[in-house]
Amino acid sequence: MSNTTPLISVTMTTHNRADLLLQRSIPSMLRQTYANWELLIRGDGAGRDTEFVINSFNDPRIKYKRLPRRLYRTPNEQWAVGSAHALNDALDEAQGDYLAHLDDDDELLPPHLETLMALLRSGGFEFGWARAHCETERGWIIFGEPPDHTMLQQRNLTVHCAVMYDRRKFGHLRYDTEGTEPADWRLWKKIAAAGARLGFSDQIVAVHYAETHHKQAPRLKFVQALANLIQERGGLPRFGRTALQRGLTRGGPGALLRALRGLRSMVLPHPFGSNAPTSARADRPAGSGEIKVNVGSGLQHRLSPDWKNLDILHGADIRADVRRGLPFDDASVDFIYSEHFIEHLSLDEARFYFRECHRVLRRGGVVRTATIDLPYVLERYARDWSDQTWLRDYNFETASEMLNASFYMWQHRFIYDEEALTRSLSQAGFQMIERCHLGRSRHAALVNLETRPESRLILESVKQ
Repeated sequence: MSNTTPLISVTMTTHNRADLLLQRSIPSMLRQTYANWELLIRGDGAGRDTEFVINSFNDPRIKYKRLPRRLYRTPNEQWAVGSAHALNDALDEAQGDYLAHLDDDDELLPPHLETLMALLRSGGFEFGWARAHCETERGWIIFGEPPDHTMLQQRNLTVHCAVMYDRRKFGHLRYDTEGTEPADWRLWKKIAAAGARLGFSDQIVAVHYAETHHKQAPRLKFVQALANLIQERGGLPRFGRTALQRGLTRGGPGALLRALRGLRSMVLPHPFGSNAPTSARADRPAGSGEIKVNVGSGLQHRLSPDWKNLDILHGADIRADVRRGLPFDDASVDFIYSEHFIEHLSLDEARFYFRECHRVLRRGGVVRTATIDLPYVLERYARDWSDQTWLRDYNFETASEMLNASFYMWQHRFIYDEEALTRSLSQAGFQMIERCHLGRSRHAALVNLETRPESRLILESVKQ
């Protein structure tokens, strides 16, 4: 271990939130400006989706251990973050000079580790924290107060994901597994009482999200539909959209009125445009010179600005109905990506779509298709059907309900196995077809694009 770049151990506990691990928390670790860290994840009775997603990152700094299934006092509790027991198990394995924490539904901003380590080392501190964006019932705030021993005994002055302390001095302390106060706050009071020198940075280093209560009543799906509609027609920043959804799900008419009033200052200017799909071709960007197209992006699964997001909905970079063809010239596109899109087309429509992909791709261009895997769905039907992350949003009571939802909900038209998808691609003219793991690719542009643990069937096809 180097004295100039000491190891930082980051702990995390999780239970069946594979989607948030994939979309939010683990990617935020990979974006850290400080690279010498280890992420110690404890699956607190977590299902197989959790391990599948963690393994997909293929990073030796990420270390996962599944703990035995725990018991729950209430049905809703099974979706909460991991227990203090699991946190203490992670602390037992930690090897770093410094300790930090990341909840499975939060994210660390890129300078987080670098900022807090510099605070401790340059200021001679042993326990420090910074500010964070925090989601509350009243909206987003910036939270984090300077150290004060007296105030720390009365209330928590920070959030769990904005803290770092010296393991060499206080690594023997553990989270309390009993009591009514938050376990992290009780640990901070222990560290302060042990004589730690406290430091503070006013820099914002993390984003802390409010707890999401899953298995909501079906009527609450209106919330997401309303937020999506506003995003399509006018546009909302991420924080604004999330605030609207949280406000509606946690209250009645009063919460709705407050949320809508708040939207007046959040709505982004955006031209309505016409209802007809756009006919404009994608311009080749400067720099890399590559044209990359994300098909069926919707509004929740848009990729980075160097991708062209194509969908039939308002708000897409390119509006088009792929059943009528792709709006690109022959041999003009380098990469085409889709996730959980192809199953919404009939078999004949999908075959036409793949022929269009072959037409518009340059020689050596790649189409990557991520979708549901029929054999996996049938396997879950036959065994442990409820052990799937996506089911937390629904109240299915039988394996049959789950199976029929996979086939018929969300306007699904055709669910593929590898043979059927390979055949459709081959008939479109593709010859080099390879099955890929979640998030992995031979092509740098196609790495870590998936956002759904259910993407179990992923094929990449190269135009020769």
